[in-house]
Amino acid sequence: MWKAAQLLTLLAYSTLGDLPAAFANDPPPVTINQRIDTILQQFTSDGRYVIPPGDDHNTYYATQKIRIEDCRNYPYHHQQEPRHGFKQLAEDIRLGLEQGLQCLAGQSEMGELHPYHQQQLIALLDLLESNQNKTFRCVEDEMFAYAVANTRPDQHAVYPLERVIKDLPFPAVVIDTYRISGYISAKHEPSVYRDFFKLDDQQIADHLSGHPQRLEGMHRYKNRAGLVFHEMLHWLGHEHTITHPDVVFLYETCCFAGSDFIEDENKNKQFQQQACQILQDGELWEASKYKQMRLWRYKEYDQLKRNMRDEYD
Repeated sequence: MWKAAQLLTLLAYSTLGDLPAAFANDPPPVTINQRIDTILQQFTSDGRYVIPPGDDHNTYYATQKIRIEDCRNYPYHHQQEPRHGFKQLAEDIRLGLEQGLQCLAGQSEMGELHPYHQQQLIALLDLLESNQNKTFRCVEDEMFAYAVANTRPDQHAVYPLERVIKDLPFPAVVIDTYRISGYISAKHEPSVYRDFFKLDDQQIADHLSGHPQRLEGMHRYKNRAGLVFHEMLHWLGHEHTITHPDVVFLYETCCFAGSDFIEDENKNKQFQQQACQILQDGELWEASKYKQMRLWRYKEYDQLKRNMRDEYD
């Protein structure tokens, strides 16, 4: 980016032909859309699939700086083709970035958001363009969440860091293929399956003998692109909260058409529009943190997530 003094010098010249050679040879500024396109173009259909010496994790490079580990079973547990899971996650990351970044840039059908959100877009672009490796790792029945992301050491943790991610360098995401498949964990006591999940004795026996029981209502696999983009947003330090704007929830709802857990498309469209309207509210996004907290509740924006959960199928 040119310095202010250089820009003032440029204004003194009326035509490009009058420009000093030092300025005329400088490349034009790169637009946000060009930055997004460059990131998306780095994804290839083939990628690179390797097993590094002494590495227990099968590794796939979706791009030069996006590393996928041990995801042969992604997105659903018990995948058959070793490379399929890696390539599917790479495609979900690409789709999530394409839809999410364009939405924050105001290029989606939902229109422009408040300029605050373009600042968040630029912060995420800076991170994606950096030389830091971005790691996506898959586990099976190792955590309660569908996925979890880490944050910078100087930022608050988005979640209490699970054992599976606490040692991964920032930025990283861990995805549990059991959770997004809808399988119940195999690590509970039998009484939990009986009393909470309402399984009978035969179902419990099958589940604990290697035939996991899958509950449709627990899935999060329809909008996997939205899920991975959601986790990447946590890299910016945003936490889920009920007292202040939950930007990760709002971005996912606005940019990815509501919720996986709501089958009614019309209801999802209404929730999507509400989330986008909140993201366009200048009074909210230009307020101090304290005033944001008051507006979040006064305008009943804090009810959106509750209302959506009431509609879960």
